[in-house]
Amino acid sequence: MITPSKSEILAQQELIKKLTHALEQQARVQGRIYSFIEAQGSTGEKQTQLRDAADIDLFVGLKPDDYSEILTLPATERHRALDVTLDDIVEKWFIPAVQDLDVHDAQKTFSQHPYLSLKMDGLDVDILCCFDISQAEIMSNGPITAIDRTVHHSRHIASTLTEKMREDVRLLKSFVRASHAYGDTCAVGRMGFTGYALELLVVASGSLDGALKTLNALDQAPHDPLSRSLKQLKKIPTFRDDIIFIIDPVDTGRNVASSFSPRAYRWLKKRIQEMRSAEKAGNHKAVMDAFLERPIPTGTLPDWLAPHALAYEFASDGSVHYTVLRDKLYRLARKVAAQLKRERTGESRFGNILTEVYFEDVTFSIGFLIESPTAEESYERRGPPAELAEGAREFRRTHKEASERCGFLWTIEKREWTNAFALADNILGRSSIEGLTRCPDKGMVSARVLNALYLYAVPAESVLLDQWQGFKEQSAK
Repeated sequence: MITPSKSEILAQQELIKKLTHALEQQARVQGRIYSFIEAQGSTGEKQTQLRDAADIDLFVGLKPDDYSEILTLPATERHRALDVTLDDIVEKWFIPAVQDLDVHDAQKTFSQHPYLSLKMDGLDVDILCCFDISQAEIMSNGPITAIDRTVHHSRHIASTLTEKMREDVRLLKSFVRASHAYGDTCAVGRMGFTGYALELLVVASGSLDGALKTLNALDQAPHDPLSRSLKQLKKIPTFRDDIIFIIDPVDTGRNVASSFSPRAYRWLKKRIQEMRSAEKAGNHKAVMDAFLERPIPTGTLPDWLAPHALAYEFASDGSVHYTVLRDKLYRLARKVAAQLKRERTGESRFGNILTEVYFEDVTFSIGFLIESPTAEESYERRGPPAELAEGAREFRRTHKEASERCGFLWTIEKREWTNAFALADNILGRSSIEGLTRCPDKGMVSARVLNALYLYAVPAESVLLDQWQGFKEQSAK
């Protein structure tokens, strides 16, 4: 059910050949020099793709010596110059190369540097430039661009995997996808676990069971080929804020898991524990179901939760890559949540807020669960310490009814907003995102973002919800 058929693999390989040939032909016409054009990722040398869930990453390797003038510039200037150079390659080489093929939704997009994204034969395809540098160079000097490591990732995994381990990788990927915590389309946090990270866990442990054990313990026991402890890794400045660690064997100065959302990890831990409990109880159906991906439910929320829930839906016009829109919506969601949570003076406004972003194709949604959707018309605001002479004098001048208590001045402040939904509407109305249009009606994607919050984020955020009295009381009923 999760292993691709021979015909599916052959179709992927044929597509890779077509694109490679088109790029090579265009390079000959233009006199372009390059080291290689190869598929990377799961559909490349590793062959760890899932059935009906693969995409193509086609890498064009550039020779560093051909770009020495740029690569010797100071870091900031080099980055800008690389942007210009790679943008030129996408515009003048990649786009002309594919224009006579049956491609759809071709667009230049941007991660660290520009690349080409398109759809062909029902598959998502990215065509990217990297620099052809050795692993030794990466270990000693770091990469030129972030994806320079990817070729070495593919070689490392492909050279280590047995056929049994390859199937275990597919099972682990399927488990994470079934948890909706996979990659950049993750529904539980901005970024889920990548295929490469999961491959590393299987390679290191030798089995699916070992990889699940390692994954479950990552917050206490880092995965590091150099066997550094959590305390040692946390002392490294670039790792200081990381929650979990899967250190890259290709570049041991890089944490593969640094971008993975803490919420996605907490949810995966819970899913592993639930699956283990089902396994121990002999509930084989529940164990199997844990590995089978199904759509997020679209059912209505429980009556007690519905008044706390809010969602907005947007349509993309296709001009901006989905990852850019996703990131902008997460920033907008954080902005709304921050203003809903607290007054401009810092006092609590509508209590704790949980938020999530979800998207399917060209439809995007942000959802909120709000502890207290309505608030009293006024609130007690704490002013400066009474002993702070000038500040206290100014506060009393502005607030004639100020009183003193526990060493501080206090006053009663009238709220500008007493309805959380109205404030959220106001913020959304002032915060347009290029490439997105707000939809007047809400559909399945909005239903799914709210269910992702209810079914996945709420259980994952148990520490927060222990302090969320409204939810505690309703959950107990």
